[in-house]
Amino acid sequence: MKKRINNKIKATAEERSLKIGAFIISALFVCVMLYPFFFTIGNSMKDSKKIYDIPPKILPEMAKSIVIELDYTAHDGKAPEEIEEMLIEDTVMAMFGVADDLSKESVYEYKVYAKMNDKTIFTSRVHQSLIQLERDYGVYAGAVAKQKVLLAKERHKQVIQNIGYDFDLEGLSHELDLEGYENTYNEQITEILTEDFELNGTYITSGVKDNVWLLLETFKYYIKMPQYIYGDNPLVSQYGFGVFVMNTCIVIGFAILSQVFLCSICAFVISTMLGKKAAKYMIFFFMGAMMIPFASIMTPLVLMFRDMGAYDNYWALLLPFLYPTGFFVYLYKGFFDKIPSSYFEAAKIDGASNIFLYFKICMPLSKPIISLIALQTFLGNWNDFFWAWLVTEDQKLWTLNVALYNISNNNGTKQNSILGLAIITITPVILLSILFSKQLKQSVIASGVKG
Repeated sequence: MKKRINNKIKATAEERSLKIGAFIISALFVCVMLYPFFFTIGNSMKDSKKIYDIPPKILPEMAKSIVIELDYTAHDGKAPEEIEEMLIEDTVMAMFGVADDLSKESVYEYKVYAKMNDKTIFTSRVHQSLIQLERDYGVYAGAVAKQKVLLAKERHKQVIQNIGYDFDLEGLSHELDLEGYENTYNEQITEILTEDFELNGTYITSGVKDNVWLLLETFKYYIKMPQYIYGDNPLVSQYGFGVFVMNTCIVIGFAILSQVFLCSICAFVISTMLGKKAAKYMIFFFMGAMMIPFASIMTPLVLMFRDMGAYDNYWALLLPFLYPTGFFVYLYKGFFDKIPSSYFEAAKIDGASNIFLYFKICMPLSKPIISLIALQTFLGNWNDFFWAWLVTEDQKLWTLNVALYNISNNNGTKQNSILGLAIITITPVILLSILFSKQLKQSVIASGVKG
């Protein structure tokens, strides 16, 4: 008796050890798999200089916010339009000049406050990513941060429209509060704004403090990148990244609808209307078609679509989904075969047609298969790149992955921008996979259970 109890205790201890070991190994594998993802997130929030630091770091440095205070009391009495023009000039010079000099300090935000007679009459704020966009693709593309360059051809007026500002000689409601700010870069900024630039106003002081939310704000400007890079395209310049999201949703929506219904119709015919021998050959046809490498039919397919007029338009993106996927037909067929024949026999006795059998019996019972196919189609086509890249040239037709590829190939695109856009692109897939993991598991289980 004691020997049996000891064996049981020993077996329980071994089982516990195996569970602990399995948990540790699984946790290690999860960490290894997730490391590239977190590394990408961390680097996407770094500025364009820090991303090249060696050795590389996973987490970005804390984002800093700098505020600059200027005074224009000496210009009291001048016309409001003249004062506003001076303020705009000084703001652009201060923002771009300081940003250029402090490019290695992880400064993500620049604020300018201007006073006259102890009243705040002007405020403006810009994120470092917007400055980078203007210097990479905007009016200051390839330009140096010098006074003559920044103010030449009134380019500063174009830039300030993108940055935005508030101006009122009667005084603004938001006053400058330097509580929590440090004067770490005050001497450096003083030298920049008094020696390198000739400001219309008088530089008073500056302050710096940490703000973690500025790291997340970086993604906002990654989404704006297409508006700068492809500004010549009216649709992209107006809606930016939203155009690529819309195209991707149109393609995926059409793919889901077509695959859910076309595959089910094919499977219904094979399962209920064909003999066993004919059904066997049809399944072989669909499954055999999956074994043909895409590379072998790629060129003929593109030429055929071009001759049909389905090139560089939505037809080129949508028509391939009108062919039922063999694996989905096989799934539907296997599920329909498991539906009890008594359902069909009872309906036929009542005079039901094949259309009735399809819509009222097969499809309502196929919800697990439909959800599985819809999710698989979504995941597959969200990540699809090659076909959309082959048949589209116009930027307004690009899907997310095609847009990401072309943006990454642009000479002015920084590595942190590429990583940020990649995170934006894959985040919806990760979230949907997590949200619908339970439904996916149930669908897979249900698809293999006999009715």
